[in-house]
Amino acid sequence: MERQGATYNKQERLKSKKRIEELFRKGKVIHAGPLSARFLWKNDVSESNLQAAFSVPKRNIKLAVNRNLLKRRLREAYRLNNQALKLRVSESKGLDLIVVYNTKQILSYKEIEDKIKVILTRLTESGEVVGQ
Repeated sequence: MERQGATYNKQERLKSKKRIEELFRKGKVIHAGPLSARFLWKNDVSESNLQAAFSVPKRNIKLAVNRNLLKRRLREAYRLNNQALKLRVSESKGLDLIVVYNTKQILSYKEIEDKIKVILTRLTESGEVVGQ
């Protein structure tokens, strides 16, 4: 039951420490319930136009098993719902994105997916001038 073109492969993962630090320094924030997303439109496009990362802070979720579960849920919800954002980004320069889980509760996949959809919709429909 995989959706057409639903991917989150190695090239789409944001791993550069320098780019992540820049994202937290210069990026804008979108809040959706217990999730927040920092994003930064970029001019330089490396391997992929759209790169994303997911974070579940240890201070909120103590057990690594639960942090990993939540990161898997975040990645899967993103993977299945990012097609519209990918189309928007392919028309423009590029986008770095990090989603941070900001609650001590372990939410169900459905709740996480709903919040991810809100974030991706806001990003896709943002009237922001790309590259600024």
